[in-house]
Amino acid sequence: MGYQFNSLKNLIAGKVSIASLVVTPLVVSGLALVGFQTYSLVTGKSFKDINFEIGKLWEQVSKNKVDTPIEESEVIRFVSPKVNEVLPAIYPQIIPLRKVDIPEIEPKNASLVKPNRYDQNFVRQFDKLDGLLTQISDIDIPTVVQNPFLTKYYNRLSSDYLINPNISPNQGKWYVGFGFSPTLNYRSFSYDPSYVNGVAVAGNFRYTFGLTENQRNTSDKAVTSYNIGVDFGRYISSKARIYSGLHYASYGEQVMVTDADKTNLNYPNAEFMGQSPIYEVFNEENPSKNIPYTNRYAYYEIPLGLSVDCIQFEKSKISVDAGISFQKLSEVNALVYDFETDYYYWITQQNKIFRKFNLGGSLGITASQFVAERLELFINPHFKMNINSTFQKPYPVNQNQYATGLRIGFKQHLF
Repeated sequence: MGYQFNSLKNLIAGKVSIASLVVTPLVVSGLALVGFQTYSLVTGKSFKDINFEIGKLWEQVSKNKVDTPIEESEVIRFVSPKVNEVLPAIYPQIIPLRKVDIPEIEPKNASLVKPNRYDQNFVRQFDKLDGLLTQISDIDIPTVVQNPFLTKYYNRLSSDYLINPNISPNQGKWYVGFGFSPTLNYRSFSYDPSYVNGVAVAGNFRYTFGLTENQRNTSDKAVTSYNIGVDFGRYISSKARIYSGLHYASYGEQVMVTDADKTNLNYPNAEFMGQSPIYEVFNEENPSKNIPYTNRYAYYEIPLGLSVDCIQFEKSKISVDAGISFQKLSEVNALVYDFETDYYYWITQQNKIFRKFNLGGSLGITASQFVAERLELFINPHFKMNINSTFQKPYPVNQNQYATGLRIGFKQHLF
């Protein structure tokens, strides 16, 4: 029994881990995208405002550094032996300069010119050099590289935002998508006394030696779980669409129990669905002995619903969704209470007490935003409830699972 229990727990934990590995990068990427967009909106800055030059990234400015201007007398000028023009020395701020007496050499057919500060040849040559550097730094890449793919890539890099504010949404007739939802799960609970031996009903009161509805509703707690799956849909008008998909959903609740007292005279003869009891009703007098146990019910779901856009903007919209889900029970890990023996039993059989096929309903509001021409991100607060009971007769409990959650995902428009 213990081995089977541990194996089932490991299997469920494995599925949750796989889902976490798939969804965590998507969630982190989405949060980083929203954060950068908020930063861009507030500061007006983007990636191209950051200087990625190695010298700028690693430059350390010394507080004691003093820039000393270079005197005119420290600048060395020389006469080109081939061109009768005077040029300034290159990089005087890097190469230490000192005044050196250079013998005057008079080139053939040329006269030595000693330019003053406002020498026109000097000014013209400096303007030519400066203009050449300016032309190189301001070169237009698209005019040099005519490849259309490189041009498109360059234009994308030149945009101010990761999400281009100038996109034109292209909404297709069909779309496919993916979504993940953390959920908060609970259940409604009641039982039919006609299926329980030893129960007496008098007026509005029900008398039994076992667990009552009030005790169960007081002790049970909600649990967290998840819903994950793929979607597809088709627009039937400019504002309405039908949708479906394939989801994996987990429901449940937490029950409070305590270890069964094996010295009790009723324990050796207690039996339910071929199982021996392992827990009994929680101890109200000594809560320290109580054990919280989480019941889990996993379903494969095929939703079918209608979504109508209520508020539309240029690149975003808000819609209302409603639909039903066809469910097939996948896995069960639950403690089931037996009213006749007053014990809890660990039951995993799906074809005896649990309803194998079920029907659920859902209602939600979806806010979506186009981040590319055909890519749409959405968030979907929703409520889901199983229409049929988790159990089938003759088990006396009527229990309907329900969940609330925030679904996050994307839609890729096709055609």
